[in-house]
Amino acid sequence: MALRQRMSRHPYFVQLREAAGRKRDFRPEKQALYDAIWPLVIQRADLATGVVTFNGSKLADELSPKDEKGDVIPETRVEPSRLSRLFEEWERFGLIERPDLEMDPATGYCMPRHIVLTDRFWQLCGIDMDKFLSERNDRLAAQADGIIEPGTYDSVRAARRRWYENMRMATLVSRREKAASKKRRTRLSKLSIDDRRNAMAKLLRMQPAHQWMHLPPEEFDRQVWLRLRQMDLGLDYEPETPEIPDIVH
Repeated sequence: MALRQRMSRHPYFVQLREAAGRKRDFRPEKQALYDAIWPLVIQRADLATGVVTFNGSKLADELSPKDEKGDVIPETRVEPSRLSRLFEEWERFGLIERPDLEMDPATGYCMPRHIVLTDRFWQLCGIDMDKFLSERNDRLAAQADGIIEPGTYDSVRAARRRWYENMRMATLVSRREKAASKKRRTRLSKLSIDDRRNAMAKLLRMQPAHQWMHLPPEEFDRQVWLRLRQMDLGLDYEPETPEIPDIVH
């Protein structure tokens, strides 16, 4: 994507240069980064709330020049630290808000990183703000919980809070599922193939009954093998610990 105007050349950044803590114009590299990331942020934005979620490393890779195979060229890669400094500058220019990151106590990782685009950001794009605000209010009205009047700034903040809580819960669930899956794989990796099949069959039975109760035995066994292969614990996997010798009976 590309905009018809080069955002780095907008008079707004000349007028508010000192207010944003700058002494001089953008260097050519900074101009190129502004012009490249602006349409990418618009593409990712939720128009109702102005929220943009991102992974710093992945976003940096998207902005980096690629070779003919589509791989990032190491010498010209955009470093994530440049994006962090850019967003700090955008906040000083009044283009975004950067909510404080909440830590997940279980994993020690921060919740999904996100920024919130301000109305000033959209105004600089040259869009019809009356039409934009009308469409945003329609979206907010469709999402409204009946407590706050649609179309007010309070409704925007409420929508952002709902978005963040939904994203927070989805992230917590996903991270806990990944942690449980990792523990399960570690435990199963120490078993022989027969014991792995048996343990996976028991795990499959712990799923809702409608998912396994009426399966033919052949399909149930196929599902066991499928789950083992998904965890890379199929026939070609050797246990991490020696197998226990056969029990004399």
